[in-house]
Amino acid sequence: MISLLYHTPFLAIVLAIGAVMFITAKQGKPEKIRFLEFLLLAIVTACVFLFDNPLRSNPYAGLLFYTFDIFIFTPASLAFGFTAIYKSNKHLKHYHSSYSKLLRLNAWFLEIFSVINFLFLMLTEEMGIMLLLPFFGISSIIQFIVGELERKRVQKTKEGEQ
Repeated sequence: MISLLYHTPFLAIVLAIGAVMFITAKQGKPEKIRFLEFLLLAIVTACVFLFDNPLRSNPYAGLLFYTFDIFIFTPASLAFGFTAIYKSNKHLKHYHSSYSKLLRLNAWFLEIFSVINFLFLMLTEEMGIMLLLPFFGISSIIQFIVGELERKRVQKTKEGEQ
């Protein structure tokens, strides 16, 4: 149960340091908040799930998927979710619109899904990702599309000011 914490700290620490470095390096107004990382992570996770489906009857089925979820997906989604919440809150402060509110709400959903997946792994040793993967995919697609629309709106606003 808790022994998973002994195996994942290196990747989690590296991703957390990366998130903190990103936050400290980007002090200006965030204009691009489309979160392509979450979309790519969801696509790669779905591909790994399809390649090594844990629902097959093979005794070793899903081993690659479980390893990918424990060591890559869960720490990366927690770090990306934290960064997404920070960026969306900062963006909402500078560019107040309905898209910004939707992006912030969706960033919170992505982080909540990440925490639920982490709790599934830590407390029950079950793969909550199989239940949450469609939600991750839908939320990351929404985040990407609405983020692109918001980026275009901010560009038009900046061009109108000049």
